[in-house]
Formats: sequence, structure tokens, C-alpha cells
Amino acid sequence: MKIFDQKGMMIIPNPTQEVAATKEVIVVKELYCPKGHSLLNPRASFNGHPGIVVRVTAAAGQGLMALSPIYGVKSRFSLDVDLQPGEIVSLRCPTCDAGLPTHSPCSCGGQIVAMFLTPQASFGDSIGVCNRIDCTNATLIESGRLLSIAGEES
Repeated sequence: MKIFDQKGMMIIPNPTQEVAATKEVIVVKELYCPKGHSLLNPRASFNGHPGIVVRVTAAAGQGLMALSPIYGVKSRFSLDVDLQPGEIVSLRCPTCDAGLPTHSPCSCGGQIVAMFLTPQASFGDSIGVCNRIDCTNATLIESGRLLSIAGEES
């Protein structure tokens, strides 16, 4: 099975089983760090959509982590660093190295960190993910409305 396509983009298996149960698929089309840099990168493709790419600092060092931009699909993978289950990591912008701010505590003991739906950093329009490896708690807040994806199947 090929890992990269002819353009050098990573091929991620189609999450048809996870998405097929929903009638409407929500895909993040824009996502920014607190300083307004885009966190979407076509080099990490999830079912044809650019992935969310963040810099990770862990006990083993630094690297990049790609997250699925598809609502409810909690696929993620790390590059350049080995991440340990249960480890709490620091998430940063891969462009400017700005830390992603804490939105709220997570029920697992980690922190839900925010990424923003507009270049103007507003917690009212954000996506939050837990900074503990293997915790799949996440939230989507759009126009002040909270849409939790913590209880969905991973």
C-alpha cells in the first residue's frame, strides 16, 4: 500500500465506516492559530480534505501531528516524534510556533486547546482538542454554540 501519492501528499485511508452513519458530513475548511496562520495543510490529506497540522512537543522531542478535519472522525498521526499513550503534549502553530491556548480542562486531566475558525482568535468560533495522547475529547464552537464530539465513536 502506498503512503504518498505522486505529488508527495500522504494518503490517509477513506474513513467511510465512521462517516457513513451520518447524513451530513461537516468538514473544517478554515482553521487558524492565535496569530492568524492557517493550520490546514494539503500534505496531510484525509478523504481528499487538507488535514489540521500542529507542532507537538512531547517527552521524546518535537514533531508534527496531523488531525482529521472531518467532524466525528478522530484520526490523527504524528510525524518526526514518537508519542506515548496517555502523554500530555504541548500543541503549537507549525508556522509561528505560537502555543495553542487552553480553552478548558478536559475530563481526562488534560487540557482542551483551541484552534480558531477565523483569523481573529475568538473562543466563540473555535475547535478544541485534548492535549493528552489517545484522549478523543473534542468540541466545536460556532457562533457561540457548543457542539461536543466527545461522546462519538472514535
